[in-house]
Amino acid sequence: MRATFVRILPLILVAIGGCGSRVPATVPPSSHDESASNAKTSSATRVIEAREIEDGAAAPRPTTKRRFQPIELGHSGAGPSSGSGTTSDEQQEQSIIASLQPFQILLGQWKWVTQKKIGDFPKTGDDLEWVWDFQSDKQHPALTAHSDEHPYLHQTWLTYLPVENLFQFTTEDPKGARRVLQGTWAEGGEPADESDGKTLQRTYKLHLTQIDPTDGDQWAVTFKQLDNNQYLVEYKKSPGKKKPFGQFDIVRQQRVGTSFALADSDNPGPKCIISGGLGTMSVTYQGKSYPVCCTGCQAAFNDDPERWLAKLAADEANKKKPDGVRPSHSP
Repeated sequence: MRATFVRILPLILVAIGGCGSRVPATVPPSSHDESASNAKTSSATRVIEAREIEDGAAAPRPTTKRRFQPIELGHSGAGPSSGSGTTSDEQQEQSIIASLQPFQILLGQWKWVTQKKIGDFPKTGDDLEWVWDFQSDKQHPALTAHSDEHPYLHQTWLTYLPVENLFQFTTEDPKGARRVLQGTWAEGGEPADESDGKTLQRTYKLHLTQIDPTDGDQWAVTFKQLDNNQYLVEYKKSPGKKKPFGQFDIVRQQRVGTSFALADSDNPGPKCIISGGLGTMSVTYQGKSYPVCCTGCQAAFNDDPERWLAKLAADEANKKKPDGVRPSHSP
């Protein structure tokens, strides 16, 4: 009997060990990476949840299964490293530029005035200027604006995330506080052209909600382009996740000057070699001049003229090809 027990004892110990925890003592690096990626994946969902709270209606959930990796433009090391010039990098860049075309109307300088009194009077200024930014993160072009006096937008970047199909708005206030917001067109707020009998007026309504708030409150910002020369920015704030948003200011922007930075049938003119907008200035390389729409595109061209001239040559070649054989990323 004792001999039999000795023989089966190892089998009993193996069975007992097999009923214990299946989690290894050390988690493989890939498991840590997956957890971090899954946490990032929920960012787009949080955007929709915030909109549901504010609007009081269910919004469609993101269906993408790709892991979300938000970018933060405008400071060293924040975004991905510079692109390698591969076809996929070029396709992504062209997709972002094309998606940001409705905001080409923002290029130029704007006078702004707050609705909220800051001190005894609303705060006002005329130093908010939008330009293209191709240098902060070369894989993710953006529209950027700067103001030394604006109470909320000291430096901002507006870009597009192709995989998530969301716009991303990164802003720094005068104190250096950074907020990253994401969103898309408000219901019925898609870009449109509305004629006033003289010209086409560009309109849209873009709604964005802050992701991963760090200071206890959460912001929601809505851009409403009223016409070619004015737009509103509505600011709302929630004291915490899943709590109602309350409006705390509306800032009105009025264009300074008349440049719309748009090249179309109503405003024909040379097209910017980089963004495709109206060429309001020029750059020179090897004795030839090329149109650009803003100082941001001017800086991008001067930084790497051969790259943009190669793109121009490729675009011209594509225009000569029959329909149906052009690359999908052609503007």
